[in-house]
Amino acid sequence: MINEYETHSTLNPKLWDGEQLHPKLRVGLVRIAKAFYKFLGIDSEIKDILLIGSNANYNWTEHSDIDLHVLINYLDIDANYHVVSEFFHAKKSIWNNNYPLKYKGMNIELYAQDSKQEMHSTVGVYSIMSGKWIKKPSADTIAVDDDAIEMKAEPYQYEIDKLDLQDPKAEFKIQNLKRRLKDLRQTGLDAEGEYSVENMAYKHLRNNGYLERLKQLEKKVIMSKLTVEHVVNEQDMHNITEIITGHILGHSPMGTDQWKTLFSSTNAIVDSNGQWSHPGRCTIIPTTNGSITMQNVSYPVFAFDETGHHQMMQPEQEYTFPGRTVFEIPHTAQWQTMIIQIQNAINNGRKYAK
Repeated sequence: MINEYETHSTLNPKLWDGEQLHPKLRVGLVRIAKAFYKFLGIDSEIKDILLIGSNANYNWTEHSDIDLHVLINYLDIDANYHVVSEFFHAKKSIWNNNYPLKYKGMNIELYAQDSKQEMHSTVGVYSIMSGKWIKKPSADTIAVDDDAIEMKAEPYQYEIDKLDLQDPKAEFKIQNLKRRLKDLRQTGLDAEGEYSVENMAYKHLRNNGYLERLKQLEKKVIMSKLTVEHVVNEQDMHNITEIITGHILGHSPMGTDQWKTLFSSTNAIVDSNGQWSHPGRCTIIPTTNGSITMQNVSYPVFAFDETGHHQMMQPEQEYTFPGRTVFEIPHTAQWQTMIIQIQNAINNGRKYAK
């Protein structure tokens, strides 16, 4: 299906000087694309970095996304195309939640696109790497086909499909999705055409039930916040804080009884996968070398080992502990008060020891 509608007479002046991308912007977009590539954590080389969508065409609006497509040969990663596609969708979702980048009010959207995927011949395509047009758009009319609409809608579908109510950042992710969907819809309305890619993508999501699913998931998250099950009471929190603080400061290293108290009071789980398998739960991770990865964990985690070594671990970082058993406390709404109390007690203990 091809739809045509009227367009602007010039490309978006926020990005373009005539048909040339602003030099400083081009450098900045290359830097962002390479950061995204590094975030993907793959060995396959970048084939190209493309700018496509409304901002590489004459149907732009002030809300149009800047769509950057990092071209990678999927088969260089794995022979299973579907697995590679799912992996890149997951990484894009984490990237969007951690790095909501904008340029002059426009969202910068990153995509890991298969270099073998063909683009519709009428879509404007600009190579950021070479600084040249691969396909120049037309200022008279613009054609939009189903592939372009589905490509725009697909990341939203994936993120909604993957929302997990047990994820401590579920509410944040839902609100982030709602904001981006609102911007998507506004872009379509501002385009003054029923057939803008953004508007058609929004309708696609609505007609396929994704917006209703998002609404229902938000309701469930709100309801779960109102429950009072599994809440650590004030006395237990005080006891846990004293046990952990004494252990970290070296005043009273934890013995078997203290570990059992900590385990039962926090309802902790022993699992080498930690936050990957039990997001938002306190976990005990047995290790062979003290190494802990925070890859694909979207929130900070306070952790300590049997030696008393402790760290506030940040998303997407790597950590090493001198001990072999690491206790993790996720820095989420349920545990943040206790973490703050532990940190204050540690700081006060060190101050008085001087």
